Amino acid sequence: MKKSGIFAATYIAVASVWLGGHFGPGFATGAFSAQYYEKYGPIGLFMPLLAMLITGGVMFYMVEYARSHGTTNYRSFVESAFGDGALAKIMPIFYDILFIGTVIGAGGLAVAGEANILGKLYGLGFWVAAVPTIIVSALLCLYGSKLVARSSKYMMYAIVVIVLLIFVLSSASGKPDYAKAFAAPAIEQNNTLLNAIWKAILYGCFQSTIAFNVMSCADLLESRAETKKAVVTGYIVTVILMIAIAATLFGYLPSNPDIINLGKTPVPMMSIIMGLGMPWLTYLFVILMTCAVLTSTAGIANAGCIRFSKLFSGISNVQLRRAVITAILLLVAAFGAWLDMERLTKTVTTYIGYAGIFGLVIPAFTIVRSKLNKDEKAAEKAKK
Repeated sequence: MKKSGIFAATYIAVASVWLGGHFGPGFATGAFSAQYYEKYGPIGLFMPLLAMLITGGVMFYMVEYARSHGTTNYRSFVESAFGDGALAKIMPIFYDILFIGTVIGAGGLAVAGEANILGKLYGLGFWVAAVPTIIVSALLCLYGSKLVARSSKYMMYAIVVIVLLIFVLSSASGKPDYAKAFAAPAIEQNNTLLNAIWKAILYGCFQSTIAFNVMSCADLLESRAETKKAVVTGYIVTVILMIAIAATLFGYLPSNPDIINLGKTPVPMMSIIMGLGMPWLTYLFVILMTCAVLTSTAGIANAGCIRFSKLFSGISNVQLRRAVITAILLLVAAFGAWLDMERLTKTVTTYIGYAGIFGLVIPAFTIVRSKLNKDEKAAEKAKK
């Protein structure tokens, strides 16, 4: 990929795969913010800083190992990182289960979020919204990691602009009451700080599964320095957008506490936007959601294509093979969408978060980190 400037840099494209995997409809709709941050009062607005430190740490170690060892497929990553012991036999199965769970959870939220919005605005049915998502995501994955990274990069720019615009317009409308929101007691009053910290940790562990998506594009990075740039860029952009969405919702809590009740308000951000009386902003939000869905599903699908390619080796045409794998994975995501936004956000993502602690976070900060440090020391010795 040609690097003629910061916006054309490869690490920006790879960082956008992180943002794209994270910024699915669970994030874009405000559902994750409602579940993990809003109920803990003002302190909750700053918890994304902690959550993304965990995700970013996992991301760096996993992606850098994948880059430096040529293990963009997480099965080959396991074989390389965990050796020949019992752990190497268990982890591929565990990662497959974790990955499928992520497809059901994150992919399901993508399809459900899009279906909720298109259904509310245009009266479209579930499959009318789901099928185009599956087709476009399959097309994006036909030509591999380069196209996924490039398309995610341009959609990232659109996502950043639209989210910040919504925050500014909402704040300027005078409808949110930030003074009252900051003065009010937190909705979750028991051990608020400890609960807020734990929820942030759990969210960071859940989002660490995006490492699978980014690892699948690690072959685009040329050095450890580029990996660092990709992770730092992903961290900064993601945290800014998370805080912008959390702050947007937070100002409405005094007048409408149900804004974070996903049973009553499955798409919190849409409720705010429709209340601003700006039809054009509603259409812009649909564009935002579409970008969020495509970046999220394309990233998941690309990781799945790399992982399961050998299982479909009977399909000799590479593009057709990728399209078939993508279609299957997104049909699994569509199945997950039937569980509804509230159940996916509260239950499925929580289970994935706990699984991520043992499957991703602990191994990344111990085994993988240790091996990378040894590699770095060996490289320094070789230079002397």
